[in-house]
Amino acid sequence: MTREINKVSILIIVIFLILILFIKSYYFSRPNYSFRIYYNKINSSIINDMGNYDINIVEASFFTKEDVDIIHSKNSKVIGYLSLIEIGSWDLTLNQKLKDEDFLKDSNNKRLMNLSENNYLGNLFSDNFKNALLDILKTRIIDKNMDGVFFDTLDWIDYYKNDTTIYNQLITGYKDFINQVKELYPKLMIIQNRSFTSYNNFSKKYVDGLLWENFNSPYIENDETEIKMLKSIKRNSFLYKTNIFVLSFINEDINRELSKKLKWNFLFSQMEKRYSNWNVENR
Repeated sequence: MTREINKVSILIIVIFLILILFIKSYYFSRPNYSFRIYYNKINSSIINDMGNYDINIVEASFFTKEDVDIIHSKNSKVIGYLSLIEIGSWDLTLNQKLKDEDFLKDSNNKRLMNLSENNYLGNLFSDNFKNALLDILKTRIIDKNMDGVFFDTLDWIDYYKNDTTIYNQLITGYKDFINQVKELYPKLMIIQNRSFTSYNNFSKKYVDGLLWENFNSPYIENDETEIKMLKSIKRNSFLYKTNIFVLSFINEDINRELSKKLKWNFLFSQMEKRYSNWNVENR
């Protein structure tokens, strides 16, 4: 009996050691990506310079397939921007596709806007809105042979988590939309901006990357809620092999060091014109 117990104990120890080695191997072998975010017009100089970054998140409407091919020739990836909740007032192509039910509304049936009151919010629960986004995705990103899509403005989901009606519309709509995208384009790289609630709840199964825009170490302020969120993202990003991209505007040294420890991809950028001026300081 003792001999059998010893055999079981040894087996358990061996399995445990193998698991530890696997975890360490995966953790330390995770690639570190240099990345850049730029939403303005381009020229040949900027296109060539993008080849110095592993991943470029861009406003796809400014690019042609030939532009993307040049960046690919330098072994760099191009990820096209797509706002899923804020409807850009500048985006005439998208706006022309929309109907009244495509706009998010409050209990008084009034259309909701962003904080700057320059963009309406879209209703991801609307099939017509999702189809309009899919059309934009195909013509601006897929047809130009871009490597992936960057889902922006999803943090509105988290902002409405205390409003059951709106929250359910947004969360259900996003679940359905990301499922459709994965079915249509299974090899397409998806990077999600913030909306940590939806990431931890379900989109961790679908996205390849998560951008933590405006990251600032919660340990600086001893923010227990944020520390808990950071730990949950660390756990899920490991389990689901999600690349985490960190963008900070303050406390560069502290945020860079924490990102390095977590094996997250870090970018520090000045706040002003950070996405519209290619020559602003980014490191």
